[in-house]
Amino acid sequence: MKILDHPWLVFGTIILFFLSACTALRPADSSIPKPRKPRSSTSSRNISSLRVNIVSTARKYRGSKYKYGGTTPKGFDCSGFTSYVLIKNKVDLHRTSGAQAKQGKKIRSVVAKPGDLLFFGSRGKVTHVAIVTQNDAKGLKVIHSTSSKGVIEQNITHSKYWQSRLLFARKILD
Repeated sequence: MKILDHPWLVFGTIILFFLSACTALRPADSSIPKPRKPRSSTSSRNISSLRVNIVSTARKYRGSKYKYGGTTPKGFDCSGFTSYVLIKNKVDLHRTSGAQAKQGKKIRSVVAKPGDLLFFGSRGKVTHVAIVTQNDAKGLKVIHSTSSKGVIEQNITHSKYWQSRLLFARKILD
């Protein structure tokens, strides 16, 4: 059986691809800035200020609505939000959570710093991404676009929901 002999199977596969959670492609008319090359040679002082700027930029969009495939302050999905914030800070970040999960260096969430990304999902499949805003004795706080509340900042340390779905963290900055 050849797949091309069954157009309904091809069509169904394409539809399933586009319905995947939080992995919509960037719309052609998106106003999200085009990615730029990541900063290369930065001192630790510059990295720290870049991390502060990323968190500050992300917080400006608290309260923005959730929109599937959204990449602007009018509405964000999770990866649209993270890519928008990092690109605003001149850090290249892919559009989808699956592609973002392959960027940078994989790290343990206990050592994640503000500006790093946390990835969530089940059975190893990434379905959600968030930006770390704080990771200390007070807990692990993230800012992210959720389908139920839009862009919010929350401490996920004692959240059974988020802790059960936490897969890994990635350090995107040098």
